[in-house]
Parts: sequence; C-alpha cells; structure tokens
Amino acid sequence: MLLAALRNPLVLFSVFLVFVIACGSSATATPVSVDQPTTAPESTTAPESTTAPEPTTAPGQPTALPTALPTSAPVPVASVNPVTADAYPDSKYGGIFRWAVYPDSAHFDLAQNTSVVNSTFQMMLYNGILRYNPNDAGNTIIADLAESWEISEDGKTWTFPFREGVKFTDGAILTADDVVATWARIFDPPVGVNMPRGGIYNAYDPSVRAVDPLTVEFNFGKAPPEGVMLNGFALEWHGIFQKATLDEFDNDLKRDGKEVPTTGAFMFESYESGEVWKNERNPDYWNDGLPFLDGVWLFPTANSATRSATFLAGQVDFAQTITPEVAQRLEDEGEATVDRFSSYSFGATWFNINRPPFDNVKLRRAMRLVVDPILVRDAILDFLFTYEGGTGWTFQNQKFDISADEKAAMLINNREEAVAEAKRLMAEVREELSPELLAKLDGADLLVRQSSAQYEVIAQIEQLAFKNELGFEVDIRIVPSAQWLEEARGGNFDLAQGATASPFIDPSAYWNIWYRADSS
Repeated sequence: MLLAALRNPLVLFSVFLVFVIACGSSATATPVSVDQPTTAPESTTAPESTTAPEPTTAPGQPTALPTALPTSAPVPVASVNPVTADAYPDSKYGGIFRWAVYPDSAHFDLAQNTSVVNSTFQMMLYNGILRYNPNDAGNTIIADLAESWEISEDGKTWTFPFREGVKFTDGAILTADDVVATWARIFDPPVGVNMPRGGIYNAYDPSVRAVDPLTVEFNFGKAPPEGVMLNGFALEWHGIFQKATLDEFDNDLKRDGKEVPTTGAFMFESYESGEVWKNERNPDYWNDGLPFLDGVWLFPTANSATRSATFLAGQVDFAQTITPEVAQRLEDEGEATVDRFSSYSFGATWFNINRPPFDNVKLRRAMRLVVDPILVRDAILDFLFTYEGGTGWTFQNQKFDISADEKAAMLINNREEAVAEAKRLMAEVREELSPELLAKLDGADLLVRQSSAQYEVIAQIEQLAFKNELGFEVDIRIVPSAQWLEEARGGNFDLAQGATASPFIDPSAYWNIWYRADSS
C-alpha cells in the first residue's frame, strides 16, 4: 500500500486534475499553499508508418457517452469533454505547484520510459489519443487529442478523428502523420529503441495508417478486448510526438527529448539535475482556459524518507510516496489529508536462468530459503505500508481477499528448518557443479532498482544471507529505474531486485482476457 498526504485538498486538486492524466504512482502529500490559492469543487484525480488493410465492416454511428471500465465499451463512442475551464467555475489562475517526486529521470524519451518513476517529469507536457477521466477517478476513458472513436463490429478496426487546430509548442499543427509516426514507433521500434509497453498491443498484430489529415485508423489482425485497448490508448506514456521530431532524432529521444515540441497543458522550462525540473504553462494549449497553474516544479528525491522530510519542511506542496510514520503524524496533526491507496505491483528477486549456474533449481531454492521474508517485511516498514499475507492479486478487504486463517498459514516460517534445508541443497549443488560454475557465485551481479530505498535494503539482506548461510558473496549494482528495467528485459544480470507493475489502473482489463464469470 502507498501513502499520500495533501494539505488543503480543495485548493490543490482543483488545479492538479488539469494536468495529471495518469501518474500511476503511489503516495502523495501536498502543503497548504501554492503562490496564488485556487479553489474548486471537490474532485478526485486519476492516473492520466505502417500500412493496414481496409476495415472489413463499417463503423457504427457515434453516441455521446464516455466509456466505462471494465465493462465492454459500446462499439461507437464520441467524447463530451468534461475537462474544461468551465467545469471549475470557482477556480483562479496563477501559482507554482511544487511536487516532490522520485529520483531524476534516466533519460528524456517519454515512450521509452519504463516507469512512472522516470516519466512523472514529462507526462504533463503531452497529450495522448485518449485519457482517463480525472473527474471520476479514472473510472471512464474520454477522448484527449482525439475527438471521438469508433470500433468496427468485428473489433478489428478502431478509427479516431482528431481535434482541428491543435498546436505543438513550436507552432506546428497536429496532423494524422504525427499520430501515425508516434504509434508506428510503438508497434515496431527500430533497433536500440525500447518500447516497454509494446507487448500490450503487439499480441493483436496491430498496424496504423492515416485516413486523411485528421483521421487515423488502427487495424488489428486479432480483435483486442475493448477494455484492454481503451486502457492502452489512454496510457500516459504514449503522448503524441511530432513526426518531424522523430525523424530528426532517428526515433530515439532518450538524450534529446527534454525540449522537443509537445501539445500538453505545460511546456518544458528548465532542468537542473538532482535539483529541480520546471514546467511552465503552455499559452497556446488547445483546451481553452487551461491550465490554471503558471507552472509545475518537480523536485527529485531519493526515497520516501527524503520526500517526507521535504514535505514536512514546507518546501513542496505535494509529495509522492511518503513514509508510514510521517503519514500518521500528518493525520494526527490534521495539517494534511493523507490518502492510502494500493498499487498493482510486486517486488521480487529474479534469477537469470539463462546464465549458469542460476539455471540450477537446487541453487535457486537454497537461495530463496535463506532469505527471511519476515525480516524483509520488517526491514521495509519504515519505507512502505505492507499487508500481512495476501493472494498477490487482491488487497486487504477486497472482495476476493483470502481469510485471516489462510494468511496466517502463509506466514508460518520456521527459520531453522528453512536454513537447514538450504544448506542441504547447497551441499548437493557443490557436488554437482563444476569448480568453474561454482566460482561464478562469488561476484555474481545483483542488479538493484534505484527507486525507493526498500530495494537496496532487501538486496543487502539477501547479500548477507547468501554469504553467511551459503558461503558466497554477490555484488550489488544499483542503477536508475529506467536502466534497471532495460537491463532486466535484456537479460544483463545474474540476479535482479526490484518491482514491476501493471500499467493500467484497473487490472480487470488484463483479467478479462483470460477469465470469465464461470471461472473458465
């Protein structure tokens, strides 16, 4: 579970929902004032050229409703944009929103970013095809740069007409070619370009083409579940780039992506590594009257303890992922609203079974047994709120949460027996493996995700357990989040400690692919 705290929530959410499309993050905190306070009705926030065959069936006629999740969307949908300045009649303009976020981004290509840890700085600079509706906590999906969307009756053709006159920050006008170039790169990235969420789409054999200067058509060889693809088109990582920008930088903006033209409510202002990333109001934003804020300044922080201290010192208005101790203190003092919410993510240690000797089952089991899960849980309580037990798919008090007795059984952990079994297995491993393979255990590469302090703490616990109980010492290598995910995907590790998460705020979009009401 992640923790969030907010001071004077009516003020900050009124301006915040204008630009946070889908941060996919965990915990937040926000102090009393921005430069000029803003008031608004209470609301909640939510996570924000290929060719194709002609559609086999004609699209239907549009209606005027946003699409609810996780149920199937109506085949044709048009957007009534609820995110307008008129929707917040009591709001006022001005102020700088100061936000304590995760560590510095490893690079500057939003689509290649592998986590909200890296992309928070840039999400507000872009618009996607669709977006999560900030006025209902993301329970519906609405059009963003698209005006509407239509889905053919066979589900294989999705058509999006786009808004006319949308400007990039260099004055260029958005066209269908920009959308096609953006999504062609996602579907079929060139060598050296990483699209970490491409698998969401590529399972359905996608292609994209421009129908006319403001209409784009997506075709799928296999019809995707509508809930999955609506979420997919709403993902905040897939903002629309200028085709000219992608051409100029050979489709790779990791180094040069800070100052490229964008369409979002905010535009890049400046960046001091390790200090502050500043975004300023886009005066030519297509959504008239928005945003309310003059700017958003994001302060990179190393971990939840640092973010908590920054918030307590009054240096920021909002902090993301704070410690349980500080969250409780803020609640007790009544100076902030603290929000607890769960994240569909899991932390783990991965073994690279393509690198001997970690292909040996006995070795992997011995290494697992010597790590005390209760010690790990207790060690990270200073950084995260944790649950006792669980199924891995549900959270505390959710409908399918397991019983207290089942959780208690999962937590039975006889350390003497576990360590004894680990040592027995390790003795067999030493008999079975060659001296050359055994020598690889000392100095084995433990790749650790630099995101929140708990990963480094867990890695240290594992390193000590392997040394004390099994007789070898691994090397800990800590890298930024985006680099960790790229190296993990590329198999450049022996062991990897970190976490992965669902990119969708509602995991039922995944589950509906595999599960039905009859449990089949």
